[in-house]
Amino acid sequence: MTALLATGGRVLTPASRDATALAHENGLIVWAGSDAPGPALFPDAERLDLDGDWVAPAFVECLSTGLDGEEAAGNGVVPAPVPGSHPLDAVDERIRAGDRVVLDAHEDPARIAGELTRLAGELGDPAVARCTPVLIGMSARIDEGTLAALAAVGAVLLLRPLVDDLDGFDLVRIAGSGVALAASTRVDAAVRPWDALRALTTVPGGRGLSPRAAFTALTRGARRAAGARDGTAGTLTPGAAATFARWRTGELAVVAADDAVQRWSTDPRSGVPPMPDLSGPDPVLRGLVVDGRATVLTR
Repeated sequence: MTALLATGGRVLTPASRDATALAHENGLIVWAGSDAPGPALFPDAERLDLDGDWVAPAFVECLSTGLDGEEAAGNGVVPAPVPGSHPLDAVDERIRAGDRVVLDAHEDPARIAGELTRLAGELGDPAVARCTPVLIGMSARIDEGTLAALAAVGAVLLLRPLVDDLDGFDLVRIAGSGVALAASTRVDAAVRPWDALRALTTVPGGRGLSPRAAFTALTRGARRAAGARDGTAGTLTPGAAATFARWRTGELAVVAADDAVQRWSTDPRSGVPPMPDLSGPDPVLRGLVVDGRATVLTR
């Protein structure tokens, strides 16, 4: 497949905070950086002018049962399904068989952590971690000891910000515990990724994530919940799948979670990748590429 070089945009990638261009070939990201060196690095590539658009990993929906793929794609969302959930008493057998472990919010997190810790003590932490235990939703506060135990076995907490009542939850504390956070964009049969971002960053009576951390939960975190273990899935790192969305946005800004206030900045010296301003209207999807192939054409 011929390489494609896209320039003139704003690209969210770990390769460079100030990237304005990227190239992909054979379904993989092969480079990201500034516009200037691109043509020399990829002289035979097909060219695309991003016209100032923001390019970022596509949102990922891992609760994809009954998902309308066309409607999801039209919102910059791609499916990556998590297996169906099962009872807590099935965990022992599933881990011994090397199967995925997926538990619903009605299960007690402390009991889940206790069972996973018991099995890790008997079989070793890697035997549990390879099953990527996923806890779907939150219906109760999780204490520090439980969070530490879940983090030790590589558990993922899959939040449903448009379904679960997150009032009073301290998502910053949970993220800081080492438990991986993933999140869903769904409400009923619809996907609303930008509303999910807002819900994760604004938690009444609690602490929300920064927009960057919330976006990571909806992309790389969701890929991990779905079983990806390479650390690059859901990013625009060279070597990762070329699955990304192109958005027309307003000015990008930096915001970090704080105990009392969300602090916005457009200062590039902050070192934090800028994100669309969530206080404004939703960005407009201009294109979606999945594994190097355009599935939604530029509007």
